[in-house]
Amino acid sequence: MASGRSLLTGLFVGGLLGGAAVLLTTPSSGRDVRGKMKDGYDKFEDTLTKLKRDGQALKEQIVETAKESAEVIKEVGSELQTSIQQWREEIKPHQQDLQKEIQEIEEKLKQLEKTLQN
Repeated sequence: MASGRSLLTGLFVGGLLGGAAVLLTTPSSGRDVRGKMKDGYDKFEDTLTKLKRDGQALKEQIVETAKESAEVIKEVGSELQTSIQQWREEIKPHQQDLQKEIQEIEEKLKQLEKTLQN
């Protein structure tokens, strides 16, 4: 927001300095100078209006993007949880098989130890 204010301040000060420079250096009549000043003011006012409109559009776009991002994050989180749960279910039989094999190996090791002690 600070850069927007500094931009507006710069435009305003630039407009004033430009207007003052025109007034001080012009050999034109008062009517011509007033006409030029009015034209310059109108252009300045149009520029400010466009900046305001563009700023508002940008703000709305950012808000909309933030909302969409939040929805996407929720969806991805939900899908990730589902995937993890499916993976756990898929590996369950393999886990049980591995645990059985480990138990069998431990029993064989115990038998081997008993055999070696005798």
